[in-house]
Amino acid sequence: MPSLFPFILFTNVLILSGLSKSIIRYFKKYGNLIYVGVIGFLCGYPMGAKATYSLYAENKITKKQATFLMSFANNCNPIFILSTIGICVLNNFHIGLILLISHYIAAIIICIFNFSHNDIIHENLQKSNSFKEKEDKKLHKSGFEIIDTSIKSTFITLGNILAFIIIFNLLFSIVEILLTKLNLPKDIIYTLSGLFEVTNGTLLIYLNTNFGFSFTIILISFMLSFSGFSIIFQVYSCIYKAKIKLWHIVKFKLIQGIISAFITYLLLNISTLPKIDYSKLIKFNSASYFMISVSLLFIFIFALKKVTRK
Repeated sequence: MPSLFPFILFTNVLILSGLSKSIIRYFKKYGNLIYVGVIGFLCGYPMGAKATYSLYAENKITKKQATFLMSFANNCNPIFILSTIGICVLNNFHIGLILLISHYIAAIIICIFNFSHNDIIHENLQKSNSFKEKEDKKLHKSGFEIIDTSIKSTFITLGNILAFIIIFNLLFSIVEILLTKLNLPKDIIYTLSGLFEVTNGTLLIYLNTNFGFSFTIILISFMLSFSGFSIIFQVYSCIYKAKIKLWHIVKFKLIQGIISAFITYLLLNISTLPKIDYSKLIKFNSASYFMISVSLLFIFIFALKKVTRK
């Protein structure tokens, strides 16, 4: 909640205030790609999908372009990887940094590969009759309306995320009972947990498996990039109205997981782990949420001033 809330709220204000359109216009023909990419990389699941659908619903991008964006623009929040996984779970900020670098490089590789094989940016928009809402979305909104609507939308998104987390953790609990009765090894059972829900799965993999430290980190890297079916369904719930297939999302998250795991393997073999007292970083992490929220508040004020001057 503390790590996701400010980022989701920020994204909603960015969209409703019209600042997203300013960013898109500034980067011209690459605006949509850069805007969704930044949201997808920095704000965490499922905000990349939400930003993509927002542009698609307003006829700013085609279905093909939306499909392209969905192949790489859904990633973990960097604070989640560095603090929750790196510091709180693994007690090692350096490993958290390796996981973050692997995660992002894998997504960038997928982006470059797909971009080079498709003429996506220059594809002409075909005006669709299925989204007639169009220009009535441009009605002037007051600063209070933007904040009010953004907060409500943020809690709807958070509620959606929470529901999928509960559902898939319950599903794993059922699977765990069944597999335990079949006398399946604990290592396999807890590895499967990451395929259901990545946060709890990462903790179970780290604490309850006997794979060895390096292999465990590589496995966690795969799980973070694959993201688990809980997050995949969160993402799909934001984009399914665009008729993008669920298999498309699963396929590219699987590819990203494999690439990320390989990069993590390389980084673990070329870097040495420093001995650092990470307890101070944990204290800083708690304060960092407050600092991020304050920083975003100033951005909100700037956005609202921009809207009210129009």
